Amino acid sequence: MIGLTQKLLMVLAVIAGAFGLGIGLSYWQQQQLETLDFTHCEQLEKGSCEWQIAEQTWQLSLPSNQLPAMLSQALELSTNLDNPPPLELRLQGIEMYMGEIKLQLEPSENGHYQTDILLPICNTGKMRWRAEIVSLDPSQALALSFEVDSQ
Repeated sequence: MIGLTQKLLMVLAVIAGAFGLGIGLSYWQQQQLETLDFTHCEQLEKGSCEWQIAEQTWQLSLPSNQLPAMLSQALELSTNLDNPPPLELRLQGIEMYMGEIKLQLEPSENGHYQTDILLPICNTGKMRWRAEIVSLDPSQALALSFEVDSQ
């Protein structure tokens, strides 16, 4: 009986440890994002935006700043860097939490990134999204943001 109790306690301890580690990792990742200083794009009215950070130039191209929901839209990003980092694009609803959409962006040889965005339908009809582009390479820090609408 004592052996069974010890095994049960050991299993519960392992499960609790794994759960705690998962929560701790999630909290740490969120803290890392909150410490990033995002450079926000204010001029995304015609579907394009440009960020100038030190000697880096980043250019974003979308069909417009009004993206239809449930219709795939092309997003293109380019830079003047010789060796650009892999990036992650994160999209979150501003007025309502609808989950987080994450897309991995790998650069081509000439510093060009391309992906398609598919935004979900919101039951209120119109939704504002905050997009954050972050570098996955800690030695090449990058934090860009912009906002788009969908309906």
